[in-house]
Amino acid sequence: MRNPLRKPRRLGPGALVGVAALSGPVRPEDLQAGVTTLEGFGYRVRLASNVLGREPLLGLAGNDEARLSGYLALVEDPEVDAILFARGGYGVTRLLGRLPDALLRETAKLHCGFSDLTALSAFLRERCGLVSIHGPMVAADLATPLDPVTASWFPALLEGRAPRRLEVPSADVLVPGHAEGPLVGGCLSLLAALTGTPWEFDYDGALLFIEEVGEEAYRVDRMLGTLLSSGRLDRLAGIMAGSMTRVTFGGVEDPERVRLLLLDRFAPLGVPVAAGLPFGHVAPNVPLPVGARASWDGGTRTLVLEEEFLS
Repeated sequence: MRNPLRKPRRLGPGALVGVAALSGPVRPEDLQAGVTTLEGFGYRVRLASNVLGREPLLGLAGNDEARLSGYLALVEDPEVDAILFARGGYGVTRLLGRLPDALLRETAKLHCGFSDLTALSAFLRERCGLVSIHGPMVAADLATPLDPVTASWFPALLEGRAPRRLEVPSADVLVPGHAEGPLVGGCLSLLAALTGTPWEFDYDGALLFIEEVGEEAYRVDRMLGTLLSSGRLDRLAGIMAGSMTRVTFGGVEDPERVRLLLLDRFAPLGVPVAAGLPFGHVAPNVPLPVGARASWDGGTRTLVLEEEFLS
């Protein structure tokens, strides 16, 4: 990894969490439901100024300036302890070149989101050396009751009191073995889109995790091909796939063919590979600390967080 690991502060009772909107727009009722969930956890909530915005060109939560300034106001606010995100969609990659890495490194706030926020997690890890959380978002996952598996980890992971072991007896072990390394990854389409940019993940020795939603299988194959042919995955420690929801073949879902596609692409790498882990766009969505060391054991089907990643 290009930077030493920086550990964000864990959340405590009564913490003030900011809700930023760097991507798509939200429905007010979903946002309110998610805020109510956060308040039920005992947190106070501060919303970004653009959180209910919608701009006409791409339908994002405000234009680039509004989304960026709304987010940075939360980063700069000394009262805000962590930043969660309203939803994903599209928009973060438009802003990466304008993010102030020195400010983000100095404030070292805990960030939690996934999907389009994969791009921000990569920026935070590689440009700032900062751990972030691939996990639930406010106007999406938190707008409805959490499933029991996710609820056992969120918000406990943000508070430094979550289990260190995640047993996944239903995991599909495509290539057996044990792997250990920094957790990097997220939404596959974002990982492919970041290839060759200054903010893509450093994959050397990493434990890669991927998930995807709503794509035709040939596009998934093309994304995997981009990462593989670029050489980015040549020195991985291992691979874990979460939900691959609504990945279709000519519009028809076929989970077994998705499994064979992953096996076809990943088996030649000669590293442990597992699928069906509980994270991604469909519940359960167990939060994962991006950048922290973890291990996967295909024999016991267990993911272990190997280091403390919060201060």
